[in-house]
Amino acid sequence: MTRWIGLAAACAAALAAAPAAAQYGAQEPQAPGFAAPNLRLPPRDARGEFTTPNRELTGHDAFWNLRIALNVAAIGCRHQGSLQLVADYNGIIARHGGLIRSAETAVIARLGRATGSNGIAARDRTSTKLFNYFAQPPAQKQFCRVAGSIAQQMHGMDSAAAMTMAPAMLAQIDQPFVDFYDAYARYQVELAAHRAQRGHQPRIDAGIQMAAAQP
Repeated sequence: MTRWIGLAAACAAALAAAPAAAQYGAQEPQAPGFAAPNLRLPPRDARGEFTTPNRELTGHDAFWNLRIALNVAAIGCRHQGSLQLVADYNGIIARHGGLIRSAETAVIARLGRATGSNGIAARDRTSTKLFNYFAQPPAQKQFCRVAGSIAQQMHGMDSAAAMTMAPAMLAQIDQPFVDFYDAYARYQVELAAHRAQRGHQPRIDAGIQMAAAQP
């Protein structure tokens, strides 16, 4: 009996001295923003930056995408200040109605030329994909914060200023998604290294494609 008591005490002492990782196994890295672990990121361009549907847009195209982003924010953001965001968005619709209509007309014409159609269906498809892009859950916290600031700024501008500032504001509102992609890419590297250290064979997984907005 004494021998067993001594053995049990020795085992307990060894476990107490061992680090938690040795006792239970180191936890795998976690995806940022509670994202799924098998997302497929968009491709990178020649500069190594992630491509998004908002990159380097100008004129009516930039304003149209920005308007959709603010629409998504007004519908989906529920944070401190979201009521003000909704009020600002409604003010944008009222103040810049003419610019919104001209931007929509220009986008439909461009998509019509690209698809050999009247552009309406292509506009609808592209708008749906943009809605999905701006609604990506892992980036919503930062997206809503930025959208609130931009909506307030745009509400106070005249339409000429809004048109001029649209590309810069679109880049700002797109940044939360780029930041998420960068964080997710780092997570993928860390996860692969973690599994390689433990002898896990990489799995071939098609993954879930991130939202895109090509017609």
